[in-house]
Amino acid sequence: MWRIIFRNFWFKLAAIFMAMLLWFHVATDHVYETTRAFPLQIINIPAHLVLADKLPDQVEVKIRGRGKEHLKLLLAERKSLDIDAKLFKTGETNYVIKPQQIPIPEGLELEVTSIILPQDLKIRLDNLVEKKVRVQPRITIRPAVGFVQAGELSFSPKEVTISGPKEWVVDLKEVFTDQKVIDNAEKKVTDQADLLPPPGYNLHLSTPKITFSADIQISADREFSHIPVQLTNLPQYREALLVPDSVTVIVSGAESLMNRISPEKIRVSIDGAGAKRREKIKLPVQVDLPPGIYLKEAFPDSVEVLVK
Repeated sequence: MWRIIFRNFWFKLAAIFMAMLLWFHVATDHVYETTRAFPLQIINIPAHLVLADKLPDQVEVKIRGRGKEHLKLLLAERKSLDIDAKLFKTGETNYVIKPQQIPIPEGLELEVTSIILPQDLKIRLDNLVEKKVRVQPRITIRPAVGFVQAGELSFSPKEVTISGPKEWVVDLKEVFTDQKVIDNAEKKVTDQADLLPPPGYNLHLSTPKITFSADIQISADREFSHIPVQLTNLPQYREALLVPDSVTVIVSGAESLMNRISPEKIRVSIDGAGAKRREKIKLPVQVDLPPGIYLKEAFPDSVEVLVK
């Protein structure tokens, strides 16, 4: 059986190949109508203007012609439909795409029978403006146990330039970074964060990222005794007796800050606005500390006040 199948094998193979060529010739000689897409772009926009709304990336059309011509189009380099905006002005322009604008390669016998999408375009241009806006970082650094952040987060740049359509840029005051969390930090942190595109279309930032850093140090505690208590908001022409008139505070912070802090930089006060004459009242103490220093404990945490 196999001998019969493979007898005159090359002749049979050539016959099959010729039959396929004949079928291909007949099939591609028929007339077909197909859908094709061409890239769409706006060119020659005046230098002081910019697109204010997104446009479709491509235009879909129906094309009629013989199969051979469709095949040539499929294999040809796809050209874009360019809309010349050289004479466009600020505002909205209604633009109708015509079949003869579709960039069919020269020499192909194809006819664009209709525009499917978009049948017409609303091209809106606005004045191109730029301004500087603040950067608002959304970065959280969580030191490991026994460590603390010394000082504020440092980042650069603090401002960026944003450019784009006036309607989107004019009211912008700030841009935000992507949210970033760094856990269990035990040493100085240096990293980058992406800037998030603000709401609007066709907006461009002068830089896509910021660089930030934070100093992480070992945490240390210090105790300060006999910090005097200050009485604030006492009614006029009144005197008061405080018991006790000083407190002890325990503060915590970066080791380098703990080595520099002095009792004079710690302020303990109570608010006497609600105290009445000849009335003894117990008021909570309020402790104000330099930046980067945190209160662990104040004792006593309240003071008796007798207004005379």
